[in-house]
Amino acid sequence: MGRIIVLDENTSNKIAAGEVVEKPASVVKELVENSIDAGATSISVDIKNGGISYIKITDNGSGMDEDDVEIAFERHATSKIKRAEDLDSVITMGFRGEALASIASVASVELMTKTAASTYGMYVHIRGGVFQDVRQTGCPVGTTFIIKDLFFNTPARYKFLKKDSTEAGYISDTISRIALGNPDISFKLTNGKTTLIHTPGNNDLKSVIYSIYGKELIKDLVAVEYADEKIKISGYVGKPEAARSNRNYQSLYINKRYVKSKMVSYSVEQAFTSILMKNRFPFFVLNIDINPVLVDANVHPAKTEVRFADESNLSRTIYMAVSNALTTGGSLFNPVSVPNKDRELFKFTGNSQNKVEYLQKEIELNKQEDYKKAEEIRLFTKALEPLAKTDVNKVSTSLEKPQTDTSSFTFTKSEEYNVRQPQEVTVEVKQEKTTELNNNSEVIKEADFSEEVAAVLSEDDGEIHTENVHPELADMKYIGQAFSTYILLQSNDELVMVDQHAAHERIIYEKLRVKFDSQENTTQLLLEPVVIQLQPFELDAVKSKHELLKGIGFVFEDFGNNSIIIRGIPYMVGDCSPRDIFIELTQKLQESIRPVSTPLADEIIHTIACKAAIKANKKLDEKEVHQLLIELSKTGRRYTCPHGRPTVIRLTKYEIEKMFKRIV
Repeated sequence: MGRIIVLDENTSNKIAAGEVVEKPASVVKELVENSIDAGATSISVDIKNGGISYIKITDNGSGMDEDDVEIAFERHATSKIKRAEDLDSVITMGFRGEALASIASVASVELMTKTAASTYGMYVHIRGGVFQDVRQTGCPVGTTFIIKDLFFNTPARYKFLKKDSTEAGYISDTISRIALGNPDISFKLTNGKTTLIHTPGNNDLKSVIYSIYGKELIKDLVAVEYADEKIKISGYVGKPEAARSNRNYQSLYINKRYVKSKMVSYSVEQAFTSILMKNRFPFFVLNIDINPVLVDANVHPAKTEVRFADESNLSRTIYMAVSNALTTGGSLFNPVSVPNKDRELFKFTGNSQNKVEYLQKEIELNKQEDYKKAEEIRLFTKALEPLAKTDVNKVSTSLEKPQTDTSSFTFTKSEEYNVRQPQEVTVEVKQEKTTELNNNSEVIKEADFSEEVAAVLSEDDGEIHTENVHPELADMKYIGQAFSTYILLQSNDELVMVDQHAAHERIIYEKLRVKFDSQENTTQLLLEPVVIQLQPFELDAVKSKHELLKGIGFVFEDFGNNSIIIRGIPYMVGDCSPRDIFIELTQKLQESIRPVSTPLADEIIHTIACKAAIKANKKLDEKEVHQLLIELSKTGRRYTCPHGRPTVIRLTKYEIEKMFKRIV
């Protein structure tokens, strides 16, 4: 007896559903695309429990005729194409005729629809592929789908669903992608009583980007416009400041259909090659209008993969369009204030390498705009802890910070955190200087430092500690700084070079790692809390790692509308932007799929250390160099940075003489 049988319709529909309906977001995608094909200008999506128990999609499109409402749930029933040749020029979002049949086979589906020409609407209820009710009803023009109990009859699929917030994040990402490709349609996504997304539908792509990504990204956009007889490319790319550590912020559309293409991503990234750091990926939202004959969208049931007839030519065109936009689109970089020679804090005079004095110059500072620049004079010493303690009895000058209204924020009691105040170098004022104030500026007149500035104090008790200082680095003769990046030292018959960024990164990493392992609080509260808008999937990742981030030193809470408010950061972060470093960490959290927290904690601490460490091309004075070397000498694994790059390189006198051919 033969063993091969023809599967019944219910079984085959469930198998087909496994390809089309992978999760609640798949249901939303298929039905919203149907709404777009129906000519809707307003589409609303409401979900509960991440879309697992309830999805409602309402549009104001053309609606369905009475004769179509039942046949629409049959497999391969569609109004988009009529023959195989039509596949060569598909312009609609859907065309396979599988979505409704697949969804109805694994869920309870209710349909209410009405056309403008009809005097009444139609109601259909189908559950598990079996019709429960079909009747006339009253409803507005358009279509409403209500999906309940998804995967109720396929437990194998149901058990692989993720938690509600994660599934809601997938749906939010789906709506975001579709909305960016259809700025002429208003989309609204609500999760219970919370509105996650609401776009205006005014046919302005920048408005949609604002609605989804927030105002911070808008200022870093560059418009892309290109057209020839075969292709039109339009949209926006982000400046280097908007780059991310993964490609989640890249959206590509072919004739308004969201697709994924490694070729297009690579072409765009090539245009950024000379202006973007390694392992950073540009933001972009690009739509390519192209003859449908030159594109094959029938590659996968999800229709997110496409093939191009002339891929190499398209790649060159995309590269050229983005390159031209970056060249002609104005300044690529936001202006950055770089301290010049006249702004140097310390200057060594005479023959003594231990004596430092302030430059006898006046620094004009605007009270409202340039207060932060005044803090540059303590940039390095704030980041390196422990530092020398301020002798407040010997200093009569002061700098008042602008008053900030924080009444709208609720702070946690500061005694719960280890709130650190910036420490300064002990100074002995030889001649008292006054601080002159007026309405527009503050004039800071600087004082001379005494020779007693080399002592390093413990951050716990203020005692001088030298027993842990490794003499190999601490006692070397300081020669100078090369390229404002490498510290040059001489030790007997060796020339020693220290990478200041790598060394400082190791110092910060080890201190944060010790604090984290000992569960000691390392938080410094922010005077002005920072609000950051995130994508739902980013917010979910941050919330899921709340305890880990809290252990490292971040204090934050939900602020509504897919945003969080940061009230505290790790004390070693120094002058790094809390916004920038937290956004960087959200990328790390999304990339991580580790089952244990320790490796992820390491990555997060690596990121903080790298961001907070003093950068290359930063000129240091001898006192700062000495402080850095002392800290490095007390640090474990001092000869590599946390990423494995060397912090110290040695050249012997013998090796140098061989280079100069003094030794053959």
